[in-house]
Amino acid sequence: MRSGTMVRAVYRDNTFHLIDPVNLKDGDEVEIAIIPDSQVKKLIGVFQIDDIETINEIVESDLFE
Repeated sequence: MRSGTMVRAVYRDNTFHLIDPVNLKDGDEVEIAIIPDSQVKKLIGVFQIDDIETINEIVESDLFE
């Protein structure tokens, strides 16, 4: 997994359950940015970009800090 890779997860019972596979070793530490899927989906078409993964990468970039 490269640095800055986005993975999807579902939050249930106070725990994040990964939807996408990750290539991490036990004990690896990561930072998690919480961006509700509804917020990301609102941006579809705003940038004239239809690919949800590209939009996710833009939202995660330093442009929106």
